[in-house]
Amino acid sequence: MNALHGRSLLAGFVIFLVTAAGPSGGFVTDAVAGTAGGGGHAPMTWVGTVFSNVVYIPAKVVYAGLGAVTTGLAFVVTGADRSVSNRVWNSSVEGTYLVTPRMIEGKDRVRFVGP
Repeated sequence: MNALHGRSLLAGFVIFLVTAAGPSGGFVTDAVAGTAGGGGHAPMTWVGTVFSNVVYIPAKVVYAGLGAVTTGLAFVVTGADRSVSNRVWNSSVEGTYLVTPRMIEGKDRVRFVGP
């Protein structure tokens, strides 16, 4: 992938996030945060939300994927001990997958690692 193509993909992803989570009542934020019509968040909160998710979402997906693989390995190595594999699964796969404006404002907690 050349640099221009990579920048185009990143620009398209950012435009999607801005559209989906925009202050005009985006579907992603409405579904996750339970707000309608933007929820009265400042414009810079929306900017922070979008740019946070550009880094956060891929990091969380990679972490969860590696955790899922590790869960399988833990299950095999421990002789099918579900308590060990469940702890690995819960720690890596559960948690927050999308940063919301309320999280940027410090009103809600971001849980990268599950309970």
